[in-house]
Amino acid sequence: MIYGLIGEKLGHSYSKIIHEKLGAYTYDLFPLTIQELDSFLKERRFAGLNVTIPYKQTVIPYCDYISPLAKEIGAVNTLYFNGQKKLCGTNTDYNGFIYAMESAGIPIYNKKILILGDGATCKTIRKAVLDKGANEIIIASRKVKTPIFEQLKTSTEFSPYALINCTTLNYEDLDAQLDVEIIINATPVGMWPNTASRPVDLSKFYKCCGVFDVVYNPYYTKFILQAKELGIPYASGLAMLVAQATAAAEYFTGENGFEAHNNTIIKELKELFLTA
Repeated sequence: MIYGLIGEKLGHSYSKIIHEKLGAYTYDLFPLTIQELDSFLKERRFAGLNVTIPYKQTVIPYCDYISPLAKEIGAVNTLYFNGQKKLCGTNTDYNGFIYAMESAGIPIYNKKILILGDGATCKTIRKAVLDKGANEIIIASRKVKTPIFEQLKTSTEFSPYALINCTTLNYEDLDAQLDVEIIINATPVGMWPNTASRPVDLSKFYKCCGVFDVVYNPYYTKFILQAKELGIPYASGLAMLVAQATAAAEYFTGENGFEAHNNTIIKELKELFLTA
């Protein structure tokens, strides 16, 4: 039974360590070119896979079924077979992000959210904060020259079928958005080995009451360190990484309860990063 991670470059991945700590299966890393990916997926000689950059959208046409969540986000990070042997795609990055925020006690409901970056991770986080009752969403993108305005429909217990504003703008326009309350880094800025950078200066955002950094190595990025210095609650990308993996394990095996391992694995990997 083959379980593992597919992506283009996987030398930095900790997925094998995380999954094998669950004790349920052996897990391998499969760095693939786009040509290798095609034959790998068509042959279907695997039981379950996680998907990372740059293939979270590429794998969608290979699936027999896409979950409504993954379809709405437009990205799949977990592939598994259902009882009818159909290849299914879903998104557990969504679960991982919500777990990280809730574990850190960072509120989303009725908050003005700033997401830095507009890639696949942004799409997942945008859907999550929308579902959790965000009041307004701002997305910062270096690709955008003039602001793009949207209204997103919610379907949550907080405000069913309400509309909230979502604005995508350039980083240069962020000075007009200094009242954001939650700031989320969905870019690789600050990731090892380029650890000297941070995506924005948190001290400018006078209402900021929560920070999340999708980067998990190093554990204390420059972004997270500034949040600590300013006394702002923060969540590390490590919690998201682990929680999305344990959520994927439930799809792989059809069993529940893997989330109970989250805290132990997060603690062990945090110590590994801090002593490396």
